[in-house]
Amino acid sequence: MIQKNLTIMLVVLMSIVSNVASAHDFEVDGIYYNITSSSASPTVAVTYQGSSSFDSDEYSGSVTIPETVTYDGRTYNVTSIEDAFVDCSGLTSITIPKSVTIAMEIAFYVYFHWIQ
Repeated sequence: MIQKNLTIMLVVLMSIVSNVASAHDFEVDGIYYNITSSSASPTVAVTYQGSSSFDSDEYSGSVTIPETVTYDGRTYNVTSIEDAFVDCSGLTSITIPKSVTIAMEIAFYVYFHWIQ
């Protein structure tokens, strides 16, 4: 029980720290992305638009995350989800590709809390 509580606190703390430091790098077709690697195999994470994931409600309806996204002439693999869907009460479904291997626990916390 103590380890679970510590894990939850760590995830929340990481979310708060990332909220202060992060802003999306670009947007394509209504989905916001942060570049996570610019190497020979560039990757991005799905994120939110606003200054805080708890103040944003930009995703609604049915959202389909692509496996790849092209921006400014460069194609990125979509490999993770940050806290993109924390406060999206209008969201009805999310399609996540197999390319996404990392999704922060907090990414869906509030959304799933609301529908329970």
